[in-house]
Parts: sequence; C-alpha cells; structure tokens
Amino acid sequence: MHTKHFVLVIFLFSTLILPVYSHANNSCSLEMFGNDTGAHWACATQFALQSNWFPSPIAGLFSYLIWNGFDGFWQNGAVLEPMTNFMAYTNSTRYISVIRSSYRQLYSLLEAYGPYPSFDDMGWYGLSYARIYEVLGDQEFLQSSLDIFNWCWQTGWDTTGSCYGGFWFDNNVNAKQTITNVEMFQLAAKLLRHTKDKTILKKLNQIYEFIIKTKIVNETTYLLSDGIFLENCTTTYNYGPTYNNGVFIGGLVEVYKITNNKTYLDLAQKIARATIAYSTNKTTGIFTEYCDPNCDDDGIMFKGIFVRNLRYLMDALTDQATRDEFQTFLEFNVKAITEINMCEKIPICKCNITFKDGPPYYNVSGPVFSPDWNGPFTYGAPMQQTSALDLFVSSIKPDTKCNGKMCSYDPYYPPPQPLTCGSKPCPAPEVCCEYSPYTSYTCCTTGQKCIKGLFI
Repeated sequence: MHTKHFVLVIFLFSTLILPVYSHANNSCSLEMFGNDTGAHWACATQFALQSNWFPSPIAGLFSYLIWNGFDGFWQNGAVLEPMTNFMAYTNSTRYISVIRSSYRQLYSLLEAYGPYPSFDDMGWYGLSYARIYEVLGDQEFLQSSLDIFNWCWQTGWDTTGSCYGGFWFDNNVNAKQTITNVEMFQLAAKLLRHTKDKTILKKLNQIYEFIIKTKIVNETTYLLSDGIFLENCTTTYNYGPTYNNGVFIGGLVEVYKITNNKTYLDLAQKIARATIAYSTNKTTGIFTEYCDPNCDDDGIMFKGIFVRNLRYLMDALTDQATRDEFQTFLEFNVKAITEINMCEKIPICKCNITFKDGPPYYNVSGPVFSPDWNGPFTYGAPMQQTSALDLFVSSIKPDTKCNGKMCSYDPYYPPPQPLTCGSKPCPAPEVCCEYSPYTSYTCCTTGQKCIKGLFI
C-alpha cells in the first residue's frame, strides 16, 4: 500500500498550462442542508477536492479513476467511500457520475502495478464498491467487490496455518499487517450480508479467529496492534495507526448487523473510546494521528478513515447517549479544523495548494485543509482534503436532506486521450516505465528505477 506503482493505461485530459484560481463556490449553501453545519462543510470540501484535484491531468495513463496528487493507488479507491457516504447522508446525488465512472472489473485493478497490487490496496476498492452498491444499488459494483475479495482470499490468505492463517500484506509473503486483515474482515461481513453466500461465512470466521488469537486487539487497552511478528506470532505493540481500529470497528458493526449479537457492538464501542482517548491531543483535545505533524502521504488519510467507520458504529447504536457522545467528539473536531487548520483566503491563490501532476481542469477553489488537525494550515493536497471530507461527512446529523437543484450537481469532465511513455507524461523528475505482464506503464518515483521493464 505504501508504494506508488501506478499502471498507466490510456487516457489524458486536455493539456493545461497554469491553474486558474477562483474563490466562488456557489454550488453549496448552509440552507441546502437545513442548516446542518457538517453537511455544508462536507459539500464545500468535496467541491474543492473535485475542482482542485480531479481528474489528474495524466489520468488516462492509469487503469483506474485517479485524482491529481494522491500518493498511491489505494487512495484513489478509499476516497470513493466518503464521496458515496455524502450522497447517502444527505439524500443527494452530487458527483454521481464520478462515483459511477469509478467502476472497474478485477482485471483493470490488478493492472495498477506489477506483478499485482498489495492485498490491502485492493481491499479499499472492495469496501468502496460494496458501499456504492449499498447506496446506488448498481449490481456491477457488488460483483466487482466480490471478485476482489475472492481474488485476495485465493492469492493472499496463508493456507499453511502458520500464526492461525491471516492475509499476507503482498506477494512477497513476508508480512502480515493488521490493515489487510481488518479490511477483509469488514469486506467479508458486508458481502455475506448482501449475498447470503455461506462460503463467505467460513472465511469470515477464519479472519476473525486470526485477529483474536494473535491478540491484535489488546485485551486490556482495546487498541489494535499494527501487525504481528512472523517468527513467534506475537503482536508488534505498535498501536498508533488509527485506521486499523476504525476499519475493525466497521467490520464489527457489519457482523452485528448479520447476527444481532450486541457483543460485537460492545467491542466496537470499547475500541472506539480507546482510540479516541489514545489519539486525542492532551493539550488541544483534537484528534491526532500518531505521526502528526509529520505523517507521510499514507498516514495523512488515517484519521478520516477512523471517523468514517465511527459513523457506521453510531448509526448502529440504539443508545442515544452513546451516539451523542461520539457526535460531540466529531463536532468538536469539525469546529477545530475549520478554525485553525483551514485556508479560504481571497483570492484562494494565497493558499499553498499543490498540484503534483499539473494544473487542474476547473478553477481552483477553497476551502482547503492541511494534514494536522491541530493546525496551523501549511499546504493543501488531496490526502488531507479527503481526511477532512471524511470528518465532515461523518458529522452530518441523521435525517439531513439536501434541497434544491444543486443537490444533483454533477459537472462535466472531458473524455481522456490515449497516452503511452512515448508521450512523456510523467511529471519531473519521474521517469515513465513500460512493464509486463500487461504492457502497462508507470511513473517511477524518486528512488525507483526502470530496469528491463521492471520498476524497483
């Protein structure tokens, strides 16, 4: 998940030279959402995400939908879930064409980088596609989600029985990371709920057994370790990354929906409270990733993934007091990042906004956010914008409904153009590399080399 290996397949959007800056965002208003603050901020943040970073100017090189500046293949899959949740929580269809155009069959996703993507990278697409099916009912997304899970199981599950099984991180079969296993746990539960396929039930139980028997969930603190040591099957005792906890919470909620067994919901609440306590800045009271303020481009998105899954838990709760407790937590962080970690200067060009692959198709817009929710604002990029979007979307109150013509806002994007390495598409200093087995292309990042069709 942490390596940027992109397949470059065929398309390029119109060539642009300089970004055009615009402060106006007339497609969002507080009144549209019945004065729900979270929904309004989510709308404005999504508008800026799409205006500033979608699509990438070299989007057509890739076998999947891509934003301008995401560090990895996985992030382009993970961003689809809050986009879909915004539609679900506001009863709107904003950017529905973007969501639907993200559909890919398994083969196209496997082309993302060679020899094939890590299993957790694929998991983000599986989860997002399952969620898109839940909201839109498009059967092809459910099928692709199922295909992703089946491929990951057949290719990535350790059948030797070592350390109770578990998913390998990637084809190197030398690591078992928590995120892969909690993703597949949640995905299996979702697919079981939607397909009623009893063969998935057995696999779901095996994944759960791996997580519990290896003690990835600390029985005292209820925090999740980031992985296990293969030599003795014990945990790494690294409890920092919040997305591990969040995705497992989402999986427990799914199992609760299947079984109606509140034991799973109780465990999810304990993990949620433990994570919030552990990852809240003791001085500011703001939710803070273990690596803030120096997270890499992967870690920047972790906080958003946690609150995304916290919302799934909140929606399953029958205890209003507990739901209110988590809602207060979300709203506190919404208030914090809009006050100390946001840039919406006039003109917006005064904000430090990065465009890694070239200038955007539409006018640049705000608000934009930086990685550390404690502030101050430093620079805008799609990773932290997505994390903020997740927070705002998750804070939207139940029964919020969008009203007005802008609830179906769905702007046009031009069709892409064919492109190969011969077109010299990669931003400097990256080098374009053609590789097998798909006759595909990638941009080698700094430190990588293209040798005999392989990037290393």
